[in-house]
Amino acid sequence: MKHEWHQKVAGYFEYVLNTVMIVIGVVIFGFLLRELLNLAQMLWMTDIAGHFTELAEEILVVFLFFEFLSLVREYFIKDAHISTGNFLYIGVTALIRAMLVYHDQTDKTLMLAAAIFLLVVAQAIYRYFRPKMDN
Repeated sequence: MKHEWHQKVAGYFEYVLNTVMIVIGVVIFGFLLRELLNLAQMLWMTDIAGHFTELAEEILVVFLFFEFLSLVREYFIKDAHISTGNFLYIGVTALIRAMLVYHDQTDKTLMLAAAIFLLVVAQAIYRYFRPKMDN
């Protein structure tokens, strides 16, 4: 009897979690569409060379939303399991975007470059030691 109650509670929480993940996925998809529209509007900029940093930052924001949407997709495909490697990819992309924003501050740029290097090393170690069935 006690075991059945635990199963019902676990089932309820799984239902709530799946519903919340669907809502998060829809919201992220909306943000992705908005950023794609902003990126498309940059096609008509006359001085694109003068706005290179803005363009690169916008492209990286699109990649971030795309990666977050991929996380939501992976959550449902792999039965509520998200690979650590995907979080490392998102971290590298976010740090590259931050480096573009703080490119005029040498100390922050150096720290961001070191953090990116550490994440790339962590990704290499993770890929080397992960079980082969995790592909």
